[in-house]
Amino acid sequence: MAKLHYTLWIFIALTLLGNSFAKTVEEDREAIAEFLQECRNNKLYLIKDEFDVDCGELYQHYNSNSDKQYSQSQARRNGQVRIAGFNLWHPGSQNSGYKDYKLIAQIIDKSDVVGALELLPLVSLDAKNNSEVVSILAEGPAQLRSLKRELNAANRSGDLDEVQELKAKITIISDTLKKAPSLYREPGYLKVLSELRKLDSSWSLILSPRGDSAKPTHVKELTGFFYRGRSVKPITNEHCQETYSRTSGKKYACFPNLRKSFMGRETSHVFSRRPLLGSFKSGSFDFSLLASHVVFTSPHPVEDKEDMENILRPSFGVSDYKDLGVGLDSTNYARFAEAKIIMEFMQKLKRKYKEKDIIYVGDMNLTADNPFWSNLLKETSEHELLIEVETSLSLAKVNYRGVPTNAMASNYDHFIVPKNSLSNCKKENDDYDTSRLEYLSGDVYRYISDNYIVRSKRIKNSTQVYPEDILEESLTESYDYSLTKTGERHMKKMISSLESQLKKVYTIKRGEIVKDDSRINQRLSYFRDRVFLSQLSNNTFYRVYKEVISDHYPIFLNCSNR
Repeated sequence: MAKLHYTLWIFIALTLLGNSFAKTVEEDREAIAEFLQECRNNKLYLIKDEFDVDCGELYQHYNSNSDKQYSQSQARRNGQVRIAGFNLWHPGSQNSGYKDYKLIAQIIDKSDVVGALELLPLVSLDAKNNSEVVSILAEGPAQLRSLKRELNAANRSGDLDEVQELKAKITIISDTLKKAPSLYREPGYLKVLSELRKLDSSWSLILSPRGDSAKPTHVKELTGFFYRGRSVKPITNEHCQETYSRTSGKKYACFPNLRKSFMGRETSHVFSRRPLLGSFKSGSFDFSLLASHVVFTSPHPVEDKEDMENILRPSFGVSDYKDLGVGLDSTNYARFAEAKIIMEFMQKLKRKYKEKDIIYVGDMNLTADNPFWSNLLKETSEHELLIEVETSLSLAKVNYRGVPTNAMASNYDHFIVPKNSLSNCKKENDDYDTSRLEYLSGDVYRYISDNYIVRSKRIKNSTQVYPEDILEESLTESYDYSLTKTGERHMKKMISSLESQLKKVYTIKRGEIVKDDSRINQRLSYFRDRVFLSQLSNNTFYRVYKEVISDHYPIFLNCSNR
């Protein structure tokens, strides 16, 4: 296991002294070391010499020398920098295995720096495969030398049967060692970066040092900053530099210090997923970004009363959410607790360091119209909440009232900015220059229509039947739309193409390279049902957008950098 700096672990030990969402020191140590190894393996087997990678204890940095492509004068000539937030919904997991990374890259390429949420380390079968690859490459050479010694002995003894058997084993191991590096699988965050670099080779990624989750059994999510190196470059963050002064490496980003020494009390355990802090410069505008995915589920106020109290006391100074006013309830008190500490942390950053332009971006799982925001913003008095439109995807065509959703569900994603600040991010009418990408118009809509939509535009006749070779009988009863003939042919073609790809995937089992035929039929069935047939029902009319992009929309803040 990689050794991490002693000072870093002293900091982590003090940070994680609470209950609630806290991780133990040993869990954190193991998780960071494990993810460091993933970074090193990515560099060795995937990236090689394509671009530079820094595998650090505070963050991981892919295409870390893109600042060589940065030009301050060119950035200023561009006139503005577009800052974005985007919950990417678990790229790289089996559950979200039908993403169109080319389209996702085109969406991200509309911005210059993006706070990316719900990224994942390697998980499930892909993680198992890569573990087998690394193991065989580590152990195989010794096995090969041992077998060759046995072969020499067998040749001397004249045991022809053993000679043939040993030669066969040597051939298998030699072949496996030769091909194994090509079997190492790419994590989702690198699939996104790979597609981005096809559009602009200066795209880079700063990634949190480990994944976080509310509970040990939940998927460990990463936070990252994708940035366009031609127009944005990372700069030293004063808070990271001070907090981790004895840790080696550049201090562009870090998990913030949420412990007593900075906050005045222990607050780290309030967070299910710690925010990632980073600093950047574009033209004449330098700024710090704080990005996070706020917890969705609050601990039960009766069954998990101690956890509730451990969240509420350091954040609000009370033991029961009922003491806090309208808008805060048993389902969202933990979300508001994270929001409260985030804004308090931003206040402290602004007061202590030179950098005053501190921008939070994230999926807060809170709507801007919740009345508790007025209390919270009044208490901190130094911040504004931006983005009041819906930012999460509705799968259904109409809501429970029968009103068209236009694929919009909840207003969960926001920016939080310093009050009466960032004048360079405002329009002439003094409103902040914010927006949200639309999926049902423009180039995203055209791309989805051209590549994925297979349904008719009209509700189908109730007597219409589907071809038996396309749908099982039990699946035809509840559909509201029919497949077009063109759509049917396209769906078959896409399924056939995926099947061909899956049949070319290999893995290592018991030391031998074999076809990875696990769950191929299931994955093809899910592809058909989730991406295509879901379009035929009003209840899942827009699910195709979730499967190939995300269940959230990106949000934007445009700022002048002149």
